[in-house]
Amino acid sequence: MSALAAPVAVAPAVVKRRRLKAWQFLTLLVIALLIAWTVIPLFMVVMWSLVNPDDPWSPPAVLPPSLSLAQWHYVFEYSNIVNSVITSFTLAPVVTLLSFVLSLPTAYALGRLDFLGKEVLRVLILLPIVLPGMVIAMFLSRAFFAVGLGQTFIGLALGHTLLSMPYMLRILTTAFESIPQDVIDAARNLGAGRLALVTSILIPMVLPGLVAGAIFTFINSLEEFSLTFVIGTPTFQTIPTILYDYLGYHFVRTNAAVVSIILLVPSLLLLFATERFLKAEYLSSAFGKF
Repeated sequence: MSALAAPVAVAPAVVKRRRLKAWQFLTLLVIALLIAWTVIPLFMVVMWSLVNPDDPWSPPAVLPPSLSLAQWHYVFEYSNIVNSVITSFTLAPVVTLLSFVLSLPTAYALGRLDFLGKEVLRVLILLPIVLPGMVIAMFLSRAFFAVGLGQTFIGLALGHTLLSMPYMLRILTTAFESIPQDVIDAARNLGAGRLALVTSILIPMVLPGLVAGAIFTFINSLEEFSLTFVIGTPTFQTIPTILYDYLGYHFVRTNAAVVSIILLVPSLLLLFATERFLKAEYLSSAFGKF
């Protein structure tokens, strides 16, 4: 009777190398997906914005036969893009400030206090995100025109604030919830009054959440179309309304690509700047001050 073969032991170094190869494969797969999902579309948008109208780009050509700034010149010359950029970048900061002022007390109550109906309120503040934008826009247009806010900057700002506040509220609420009660109790035991507690404890510790909420609110206002189209146009136009003009029945891909870049670049720059600000050590340093 032959003896059974002894099991072959796998060296720990071999197992470690196999795991490393698996992680390397997954990393490369994620990078490839990110390139396919973001880099390639961005590259194509840039190429379409630089197509020479005298030398059209069509299959099977992989790249435009020649490049030109004619599409950019056309958009700036024959559309209302300059005024729409001014309107968008005036409206978004106003909406961000209004959202912060209106959201701060509610976020504090949801994050630090216990009261009847708290969970119901959490759901209600998310409704503007859940409901279709055009439905909200049609309802608000009726109400705003009835009180004289239609076709006005104030009406646009209030409408954008309603749609953007859920982002600010949700993020600020989570930021307030994450503050340890021990820190607040220690500050009170050391004699900190209400004003000192707010300015020296609460605000510094929710500042990363405030910045994140401001970024989401700003970008949401910058990219809002339905409400602006129903309430604001033709008196007020923003970048998305100009973009949808080129995405309508007479689809002009090259001009739409130009407007898309104008809308995209500020958002990307804002996100990169915020990423440098919202570092893990920033929150750690905030805790270290107390």
